[in-house]
Amino acid sequence: MLTLFISVIKLQSYFDYRTTFSLAEINNMASASTANSTTVSKREERERADPLSQLSTGRTTLHEVCVGGHVEALKLLLQYTDQVSLKDRDGQMPAHIAAYNGETTCLRLLADKGADLVSEDAKGRQPAHLAAMRNHKRVIQFLFDQGVDLDCRCYAGKTPLHYAAQHGALDCVMLLVQHDCDITLGDSNGYLAAHHAAKHDKLDCLRFLVKQGTSVETPQADGKTLAHVAAQHGSITVLHWLLDYGADPNSQDYFGNTPGHYACEGGHPECLNCFLQHDGEADSQNIKGDTLMDAAKKFGHPLLMQKGVTNEQPCPTCWKKYERIQWEKMHPLAPVERNITIAKSSAYKNPVPPFPRVPTQLQRNLTKHEARWKKKEPKSLGPKRDLGAAYYGDHLDPNELFKFKIENEAFLTQ
Repeated sequence: MLTLFISVIKLQSYFDYRTTFSLAEINNMASASTANSTTVSKREERERADPLSQLSTGRTTLHEVCVGGHVEALKLLLQYTDQVSLKDRDGQMPAHIAAYNGETTCLRLLADKGADLVSEDAKGRQPAHLAAMRNHKRVIQFLFDQGVDLDCRCYAGKTPLHYAAQHGALDCVMLLVQHDCDITLGDSNGYLAAHHAAKHDKLDCLRFLVKQGTSVETPQADGKTLAHVAAQHGSITVLHWLLDYGADPNSQDYFGNTPGHYACEGGHPECLNCFLQHDGEADSQNIKGDTLMDAAKKFGHPLLMQKGVTNEQPCPTCWKKYERIQWEKMHPLAPVERNITIAKSSAYKNPVPPFPRVPTQLQRNLTKHEARWKKKEPKSLGPKRDLGAAYYGDHLDPNELFKFKIENEAFLTQ
């Protein structure tokens, strides 16, 4: 009985399939017999195609052509639509995609069509933020020429300079500073662009920002300096450079923590070793009375941090420096070479004065701002007058008003 029931179901499904197929064949034959619908021209297909159809990610065809910089395809699409402000599920327009991928030509075409160059995505980021993130200096220059504010902030309070420093985009950092972007602006947590460079171990960007006037002791909202941030996130290259540059290894934030405390908190023995190699105090306490090893025990890294104390996991840069010093001790110079070196450093002095230092970009920006303020000041119409002339009037010298020419010089001798 069960076998019969299954066979009936299979037979019924087969007839349903054949019926559907025969109806489809009939429809095809009927449509083929009609003269107006025998073939579909390419023009009709092009008219039926929707350039604004969205994918599952919310992106349209305009978004996709901006990924690879397909300029000709973008020009063709812009002939059929003017809606260049459609957003995907991340809130990004085609202008965001073009800026993120460095497609300046596509971004220019979208701007000519009316695209908003200051639109924000779901995180409040404008195309300038995304271009700075990927080090696309041509896109940044184009946005600057279009009048876009390059000090704009996202929802986290970050400017394009913060994103450029965070991702190591040195070219964009230099270009943004050249266009008067403020290096002293902090995000929602008080982090400057230099703090983001220190956090993500971007030494080139940090060195440039310090050269432009950022202090190595600049604190953020909690009092953390650049060394604190670098030690907390394991940025060993930046931490070593900061301590060699002159940063205080024993500086404390508002909680009394030193860079050594944050190295123990984050579980970075190399950073702790670098901290101790630069005269960091191992017994320093925070406001809770915790030493470095107490902080390591609280965060579960006592054995790991002990390796940094015993030089089992040393700072690689400090270790190379130590090896070089030991090699020089084991291979001292000969007396003749030592005397030549001493004579070369002390016997001759260059009479040419030192080359004048080129002013930093920060100094140039301050000079520009002062010149702009002087231009905005109201100009005095009359000449400058002293205090006496303001009350009694200007003194007129008759010898300057009336000049006589005496022809007979003998008259002066009488």
